[in-house]
Amino acid sequence: MSHPSSTSSPSAPSTLKILTLNVWGLAYISKARQFRIRYIAERLAEGDWDIVALQEIWVESDDWRFVSARCAERLPYTKFFYSGAFGSGLAILSRFPIFATHTQPYTLNGLPLNVGQGDWFVGKAAGSISIDLGDGILVDVFNTHTVAAGGEDGPEMLRAHRLMQAWELSKLVQNSAEKGRHAIAVGDFNSTPPSLPIAILRNLGSLSDAFLSTHPSLPPNAVTLPGQAALGSTTSPDPHLAIAKLGVTCDSPLNSWTEGKPLDGRARAAAGKRLDYIFYRGPYSADSEGQDPAARYTNHGRLKPVDCKVCFTERVPGSDMSCTDHFGVEATFEILPRSIGQATKDTALNTLADRDLTSTLNSAVSALGAYMHHCSKTQRSHLLGFCGCVTAALTLAIATPFLGYRGYNLFAAGAIVLAIAAGWGGTTLLYSGVIWGEWEKRALRTAIESMELDLSHLSQRQSLNRPNGQSREDGSPTRVRRTSRDQRSHGPAAEAESLI
Repeated sequence: MSHPSSTSSPSAPSTLKILTLNVWGLAYISKARQFRIRYIAERLAEGDWDIVALQEIWVESDDWRFVSARCAERLPYTKFFYSGAFGSGLAILSRFPIFATHTQPYTLNGLPLNVGQGDWFVGKAAGSISIDLGDGILVDVFNTHTVAAGGEDGPEMLRAHRLMQAWELSKLVQNSAEKGRHAIAVGDFNSTPPSLPIAILRNLGSLSDAFLSTHPSLPPNAVTLPGQAALGSTTSPDPHLAIAKLGVTCDSPLNSWTEGKPLDGRARAAAGKRLDYIFYRGPYSADSEGQDPAARYTNHGRLKPVDCKVCFTERVPGSDMSCTDHFGVEATFEILPRSIGQATKDTALNTLADRDLTSTLNSAVSALGAYMHHCSKTQRSHLLGFCGCVTAALTLAIATPFLGYRGYNLFAAGAIVLAIAAGWGGTTLLYSGVIWGEWEKRALRTAIESMELDLSHLSQRQSLNRPNGQSREDGSPTRVRRTSRDQRSHGPAAEAESLI
């Protein structure tokens, strides 16, 4: 790896072009994997992207080595991110030298008993590289693929793990900004624009959406275009328009891998879903130094998106199959001169941002608190299941000799097998109920307390900005949230803990 120069810095390029693509590269599961990924590699090698972020490129020994070797001339600097038992499936290729990398496995990655989903075993993560564009512009590029469990419907607590991952990524982005670096976060977020995880990234991480920035007429939380079919309508929207104007990347009827797939109402109403994003932000401004992370100004730094669109929508030549089950997203950023790329200190905008952040954090605290209560109930049920399995294993172990003594050898053999299965099941439930159960609750408690501390700082700052302690528009007095010391004995985390 190279290192950023501490003396003179070369001039920065005029533009930066980034691509994110989920290649659907699961060994033995993804269809036509090698055929598709080899075509993707050819496209990457012939393209003009400066940075390429890939998700679900699981087979390092075959697919990743082929892709990195084929792109070595154009994108010579690479990083494959290791995490979990089978890898994170994340990789980045760069035209610029990489001077640092980091792999941050997410604290919560699905449940160990949900073997079919596999998230817990692969260890979903945020992988990042640090590059020097010259002229003092350091950029941290984050690549991620968050868990899909929980979908988009139902109570928000169903998506607690995805929400936690968005919160952790936001903290990583904040850390980059505090170091004086620009941050770009890309990947498959498994979340539509109006979802709470996306709100966390926008409001807590202060991340801007490159697609929205280059499509200013599109509402931030749009899931259908104006004039398109509403949810539940039988009218089919235009899938080409949905890709071009709405940014649909998954479940599009134009994707061959969507055929025959059961789609929910959101995907049918919008001709797909927008799940893949390119976010960006600038470093913290000099005049916000020393303030709490929530006190931030509108700051894009020296990155200005001039184009962002969905790509890799074509079929692989010589076949009738799409490149992958997701479309890609590419964005071109203009690198602004030092005198232009500055934070804008706008009191009205930041007051509105504080309100959005307060609403988002309150929703997140409520969702995580509800899920923590659910975890306590699940923990108790698993411990009861452990007791049942142990009882069954002991009963079968005691009964086996008597069955053999009376000549029921087949039944005795069956009892031994069942006793082993009960013992294995009991061990699994003991791990899930005690070790994993406590791990999960402590992670949730950590996030809740951090969010409540941010809310306290927000409330205090808003109180200082209002005359005579007046707070909300209805004239009611400001209520300052409890401090972190009080949170250890109150709030959603403590309420859930008290139910154990």
